[in-house]
Amino acid sequence: MTSGAIICEVTMKKEVFISPLEDFAFKQIFGEKRNIDNTKAFLKTILNIPADEFGSLSVKNPVLSRTFRKEKSGIVDIKLQTKSGKIFHIELQVQRKSNMKNRVLYYGARLIGDQLKWGQNYRRLHHVVSIVICDHVLLKEENTYLNVYELKNDKNRSFTDLLKLVIIELPKLPEKEDGEIWPWLRFLKCRKKEEYEMLAKKYPQLKKPIKCAERMGLLESINDYILHRQLAKWDEVNLREQWMIDGREEGMQQGLQQGIEQGLQQGLQQGLQQGMQQGIEQGMQQGIEQGLQQGIEIGLEKKEKYVLDLLNQGLSTEEIKQRLTQTTTN
Repeated sequence: MTSGAIICEVTMKKEVFISPLEDFAFKQIFGEKRNIDNTKAFLKTILNIPADEFGSLSVKNPVLSRTFRKEKSGIVDIKLQTKSGKIFHIELQVQRKSNMKNRVLYYGARLIGDQLKWGQNYRRLHHVVSIVICDHVLLKEENTYLNVYELKNDKNRSFTDLLKLVIIELPKLPEKEDGEIWPWLRFLKCRKKEEYEMLAKKYPQLKKPIKCAERMGLLESINDYILHRQLAKWDEVNLREQWMIDGREEGMQQGLQQGIEQGLQQGLQQGLQQGMQQGIEQGMQQGIEQGLQQGIEIGLEKKEKYVLDLLNQGLSTEEIKQRLTQTTTN
């Protein structure tokens, strides 16, 4: 996730406003174990599922494991898991990135695939819900700010519920409240401290997450703020370098594979052509040899019959030799 550099003002009280869309702020508010209540309340408004589903929600390692050295690496923003095994993945995208849809699907698929170890049964797979919050428009074809995607056929029958994608686009959020999730998304869009104060008065459920954001804006935490921003930049640089390395390795692997396939194809084509040419030549040679052999055999058979006829006529051996010599000469 790219850091969304959003420091809006420094007040006379030596406080700095920090937006919830700052990567480290977002992770503090929703990805810290001590603030898990914020995460539970936020998820309930998005998914509308029973409260007991979040009874033992725990924060997990966000790094996607790699079974093979050349396998693509990745780090998700927040990874959570319930006692039953269901996985919730929350991703914040402040800046627009290329192939975002493919990236979302890839992370969801990896979170499913990483659940099993060698030899384990597919029945052990648990549901994965990927929630992507965009501070830009990702789905130009949709007018609503919240869209849920599942694997279903054209008759609206579910193929499997193992993967659910929830896409939230903040620019599409209306000015007026239209549901339980609206206050939370409006909180994410705050750009001034006064907006925090207004939301905290009207929506009690936002008091704790707002306090988390304000706490990071105090003077005593500015050094941590600067450090976190720098760390976020370093993490992004390192991650991009890793992606470049993975991309080069993947490109080399694909190039090698394509080279092998093309080489095999060309070799096969040349082999076929050479084989056909050799086959024709061998066939012609065999045909000539067989034809000569058959001709000789036919000739011998005719000559034998001719000799037998002459013998039956009572000719002597010398006379038969003379007749054969005359026939060959003619």
